[in-house]
Amino acid sequence: MNFLRLLLRPWYWLASRVFALWARPVVHPDDPAALLTDPQRPVCYVLETGGLADTLALERICRLNDMPSPIRSLSFGELREAHRLVVMRRTHGLLMQRKVSTGSMRLKRLVKASIDAGGEELLLVPVAIYWGRSPDKEHSFFKLLFSENWEIAGRTRKFFATLLHGRNTLLRFSDALPIMSIIEEGIDSEVAYRKVSRILRVHFRQRRTATVGPDLSQRGYLVNQVLADPRVVRAVDAEAGDNRALLERTRHKARKYALEIAANRSYPTIRVLERVLRRVWNQIYDGVVLNHIERLHDIAREHEVIYVPCHRSHIDYLLLGYIVYHQGLNVPYIAAGINLNMPLIGPILRRGGAFFLRRSFRGNKLYTAVFNAYVHQILTRGYPVKYFVEGGRSRTGRLLAPKGGMLAMTVNSYIRDSRRKIAFVPFYFGYEKLIEGASFISELGGAAKEKESFTGLLRSVKSLRENFGKVYVNTGKPILLDPILDEKQPDWRDFPNEQEERPPAFNKIIDELGRQIMSGINSAAAVTPISLLATALLSTPKQAMGALELHRQIRLSIDLLSRFRYSDSVTLPEMTPEEIVDHGERLKFIRRTSHPLGDVINVAEHEAVLLTYFRNNVQHLFAVPASVACCFIQGRRLEHRELQRLVRMIYPFMQKELCLKWRFDDVDDVTSAAIEALIGLGILAKEGSVLVRPPAGSERAFQLLLLGRSMVPMLQRFYLVISLLVKNGSGTLSRAKLESLCQKSAQRLAMVYELHSPDFFDKALFQDFIKTLRDLNVLRRNEAGFLEFDDNITRIGEDARLVLGEEIRHSILSLTFSGPGVDRL
Repeated sequence: MNFLRLLLRPWYWLASRVFALWARPVVHPDDPAALLTDPQRPVCYVLETGGLADTLALERICRLNDMPSPIRSLSFGELREAHRLVVMRRTHGLLMQRKVSTGSMRLKRLVKASIDAGGEELLLVPVAIYWGRSPDKEHSFFKLLFSENWEIAGRTRKFFATLLHGRNTLLRFSDALPIMSIIEEGIDSEVAYRKVSRILRVHFRQRRTATVGPDLSQRGYLVNQVLADPRVVRAVDAEAGDNRALLERTRHKARKYALEIAANRSYPTIRVLERVLRRVWNQIYDGVVLNHIERLHDIAREHEVIYVPCHRSHIDYLLLGYIVYHQGLNVPYIAAGINLNMPLIGPILRRGGAFFLRRSFRGNKLYTAVFNAYVHQILTRGYPVKYFVEGGRSRTGRLLAPKGGMLAMTVNSYIRDSRRKIAFVPFYFGYEKLIEGASFISELGGAAKEKESFTGLLRSVKSLRENFGKVYVNTGKPILLDPILDEKQPDWRDFPNEQEERPPAFNKIIDELGRQIMSGINSAAAVTPISLLATALLSTPKQAMGALELHRQIRLSIDLLSRFRYSDSVTLPEMTPEEIVDHGERLKFIRRTSHPLGDVINVAEHEAVLLTYFRNNVQHLFAVPASVACCFIQGRRLEHRELQRLVRMIYPFMQKELCLKWRFDDVDDVTSAAIEALIGLGILAKEGSVLVRPPAGSERAFQLLLLGRSMVPMLQRFYLVISLLVKNGSGTLSRAKLESLCQKSAQRLAMVYELHSPDFFDKALFQDFIKTLRDLNVLRRNEAGFLEFDDNITRIGEDARLVLGEEIRHSILSLTFSGPGVDRL
């Protein structure tokens, strides 16, 4: 044995030199020493595979973080060990290493010593080390030689892995595990050892799945599995019928569909993209701020993660994947629109994990079957997946209504095979400036949507020289699928694996899942400095304010969001109002004009249009308090119950437009909480059951007015719809005709009053309002396809008189011309 050690000494010396010169491992969490709750307790580190390189990496990190060294001896009770390392998957042999069938003898001795110590606690700290995180390929003849996979690496392989991937290595420390906390009193030491070993093996397996991912399939193999799916086979047979020649052509078409869809993930491509993106983010952003990211780590241990972020920009695709990679988790497969499968860009995205889908599957049963089968293959293999529930990018800054397509496929797949639990994790992106800002403005103004192209990408590259501020990425609370299925369809587990028909409550399941995801995204909102500036300045008639008044209004907004907490996941900027205004000047959103009586802050027309986007990002946070404030624009006193009634009347429309989280039965309590917050800020007062606005002309009255004005455009749209319905009469307008009239009337109103807000006449907002009226049975569609209503609809218009200014109200009525019933509004 001494002779063997002498022979191995040069190898160890060379390996240690290579490691010291080259390896720069990344550590999670950032402060691993914090995991040791009691530094006085003896500590032993547990590695999955061990080896010299792993030991050197761990020793270096422990030294840098003032943690006990793994190569120091351990004294625990009567036990004396040469070092503090336990290796779970041991090997033996010099040249050809083989697995050792027996478990760790050191762990067995430690467990026995813990039992014998009679209460003295020993901490086991699992440490997972990954040298390059490329998963293996299933059914391939050759392994990726030196990237991390599911096999135990031999000495030669570990040496070259250290050499090649030393700067792409992850050390992940887990919470310290007190041995006695999992050993029952009076248990035999052999049984206790097996129990501790099993817990550690499961832990490392879950860590490896979350970090490295399951074994990858070659693209060709996965495509063959898709084509062999019974549903695809039935779709091929149904389309071909009895024609054998057509059957072969249909099979070929199905294969073409599968190849058009399938990702071709390449880990070297992912590493190159990571380096390129790191430079891009450093070039255009002042920083990427992560909040609540620990939620992702916690859920990824035992669940397959479905990433469901909001969709603000094409940057979303790249940024979330980059963040997941840097968090030491498996990079998800990404559902991307077929419009992104353009020359040069498409192949790169495909190798980065993107799979492509067409905008519409309608009428193409074969494509639908192939795509469903591909999604099923990905999910059943345990891969994380990312898709945008909104479908496309929001042009207004508000969340779009959820599209059920990908959700339905995910739920369908899970019902067929529910071996690995699924969790949906919402993400909120808070940008301070958008690369696509100019195109969004033109599209909202009526221009046709610009088709994605390589030349368009080159034009976008020019904008990378600008400063886009910071990006805030907030992780929402994970949403588990099982509880929703259990509530809506308790017998869902009894459905056959190849069930063609969906469960009876399937649509309700998808609707509820979509509602919870959108609510989860909004509940994780990041309030950016720019969104606060936009909220304050766009509430003024000319988008201009004195600097001092602007500082006060921003402070009021921050204090209001602190008092009226929409969610404990919402984050606020850690900046003073003065710093926020200076920040807006640096990003060229606002201009400062000096004046002897005080500087004036104003916004150019083009920037005012763009600021509406960032105001809309956070409008849902202010919606209820602003609705309360809006009721005091025309009057000074209101009964508490009357105020609740007015908010209750408009809440269904606000909820639809802003994806608010509260259910209708809770609105009165939410309104009361908002009232209490406004009273606490001094901008409302209470006299018995009557709420009173501050005296006209006072600073507090001005602040209340600005807060309330943020909700006026929404009420103007509502009033416009009601006016058009009343003017034209019941049973005379189709839904499409009403939507067109609303959009044109709103466009003209915006021109007359110089409303720098293209989303004011966004057709989708009118569609949502009309749909809500139908859901509430205020509007009904007759057999001829026209909309009918009764006189109750005028009550909404009458209530709007309480909050809308007379000038705006009469302008809306003049747009609808004179007609029967108009005078009632």
